[in-house]
Amino acid sequence: MFETKTRILKVGTAKLHYALIPWDSDSLNNTTVEIEFFSAKNVATLNKLLMHLQRTLHLKKGDLLFSKIPPKDFSKIQLLDQVGFYYIEQTITLDIDLSGWNPDEFVFSRGDGYRLILAGLSDKKLIRKIAGSTFIADRFHLDPNIAKAGANYRFEKWIDNSFQSTDIVYKFVDDKNLIIGFFIVNEHPDYAEFRLAGLDPKYVGRGLGKMLYHCMYRLLEDKGCTLIKSVISLNNLQVLNVYMYLGHAKFISPFIVLHKVL
Repeated sequence: MFETKTRILKVGTAKLHYALIPWDSDSLNNTTVEIEFFSAKNVATLNKLLMHLQRTLHLKKGDLLFSKIPPKDFSKIQLLDQVGFYYIEQTITLDIDLSGWNPDEFVFSRGDGYRLILAGLSDKKLIRKIAGSTFIADRFHLDPNIAKAGANYRFEKWIDNSFQSTDIVYKFVDDKNLIIGFFIVNEHPDYAEFRLAGLDPKYVGRGLGKMLYHCMYRLLEDKGCTLIKSVISLNNLQVLNVYMYLGHAKFISPFIVLHKVL
C-alpha cells in the first residue's frame, strides 16, 4: 500500500526518475509526483525533462511535483528553483538509541493515568478526527497552493490506510480512558519506525506531547526494541523539543523539500 514504483524518462542523454504517489493524489484530488532524480545540468534540459513528464502523465493545473534534495546538492536545488519549484521544508531522520535510555529519569506531574493502548476499528473514527484537525506545520498545510481541506483529508486517509496495513495504531488515553491522541508505528526486525503521532488540539500545550512520546519509548523498550527511526520536519519545533527532552537522538540524513504546483 505504501510502496511506489520508480519510472524513468529520457530526453537525449538526460534522465529523470519519478514516482507517482497515489495516496497523496487521492487525498489532494490531483496527480502528485515525486521527482526522485534528474541528471540535467542546466535549466533548458531540466525544462525539457519536465515538459516530457507533463505530456507523459497528462498533468494539468493543480497537479503537484515535489523533490527531496540533500542540502549538499545545492546546484540541483538552484536548478529546481529556476524552473518554478519553491522551498517548503527541511526534513531530518532521527536515530534514537534506547539501549541506554532510562524511562525512570522522567517524572510527569500528571501521574500514570495517561497510557498507550492498542487501537481497534471502533477507535478509528475518533483518531481520524484528531488526525484531520491537529496538523498545521506539515509541508501540505504550509504550501499556499494546496487547499487546507485536502491537507487535512490527507491525514484522515493516513489513518484509514494505517488500519489496513502492517502499521500498528495505538490510542493515547487519559486517566478517564478518553482518547486524546494516537501513535502509529511500524515494527521491523531490528528497529521501529515512527509513522505518525498527534494529540487532540484541545490538549496541545499542556506538556502531554512529552508523555505521549515517553509512553511509546517505554512501550517499545519493554518489547526489546533498541532503535527507533523517525523522519521529522524542522518546522515541527514542538516535537523536536520533545525529542531533545527525551534524549538519545542522533540527527542524520537532511533533505530540502521543494514543491511545484502546476
